[in-house]
Amino acid sequence: MKYQKKYTIHQYECGSDLKLTYSSLLNYMQDIAAEHAAELNAGILDLLKRGLTWMLSRYHLSIEKYPRYNESVILKTWPSKHEGVFTLREYTMERPDGEILARMTSSFVIYDIKSKKIVNVEEHLFFEDSLISERAIDDDFPSLKLPKKVDHSQKILSRKHDIDFNRHVTNRALVEMAIESVPMETLETHKLKDAQITFKGQAFYGDILESQCDVIARKNSYKIIHHLINKKNGDSILKMETKWLRE
Repeated sequence: MKYQKKYTIHQYECGSDLKLTYSSLLNYMQDIAAEHAAELNAGILDLLKRGLTWMLSRYHLSIEKYPRYNESVILKTWPSKHEGVFTLREYTMERPDGEILARMTSSFVIYDIKSKKIVNVEEHLFFEDSLISERAIDDDFPSLKLPKKVDHSQKILSRKHDIDFNRHVTNRALVEMAIESVPMETLETHKLKDAQITFKGQAFYGDILESQCDVIARKNSYKIIHHLINKKNGDSILKMETKWLRE
C-alpha cells in the first residue's frame, strides 16, 4: 500500500514567484520517505541501532507544475524493488483532485558505519510484502555525463547549516550548490522541469566546493550538465543533468 501525506505550501518553502521551490520538494521527499521507512521498521533510528544507515545514490525528478503558496498537495511514496545493493523508492506529488504535479524516483543503499562498506539490502531489510512494482518514472539510472565544457563555475563554502546528523553536507544542500553556478537570468526566465542526480561522494563542514555547469541552449529551453567538485582533493561529489523550460 502506498504511504501518503498531505502538505500545505508555506511561504518559506516558495521562491520569489510564490511557487514551491525544487529544494523544498526534495525536503518533502526526504520527510515522507523517512516516515514510511520508520513505519516499515527500516527508519534511520532502526538502522542506527544495528550500526547501519541509509545513503541516497540517485534521484530523478520530473515536474509538470509547481504548486503555489497556501495550496495543499498530497505526496505518495512506496518502495518498488530491491536490486542487489540498491532499493528503489518512488514518489508522486498530486493535487487533492488527483492531478499529478510531479513524479520522482530514487535509489538508496544501506551503509555499514563501522566497516564503511555498502551492504546487500535484502540481507538486512525484510519488507518484501510492502514492495509495489509500479515505477513513478521508468528509469534504470544510467551513468550521467560530465560537462564537456565549463560555461559557468562558482566556488562555495559549506556551512554549519548544511550539515546533517551524520556530519555530512545534506543532499538537498549539494543539489542547491550544484545549481548555484547557473546564471541568474536563466533562473529568472526558466523553470526546472527535470533533474537527474547522482551522488558520488561526501562533503563536510568547511569544505570548498566548486560548482561547474555546461549550458546547452535549445528553443525555449536549456539542458545543463552539472558537476560539483571538492576543491580540497578533487573528488567528484555530485553529477547532475537538468532541463529548464521558459516560463
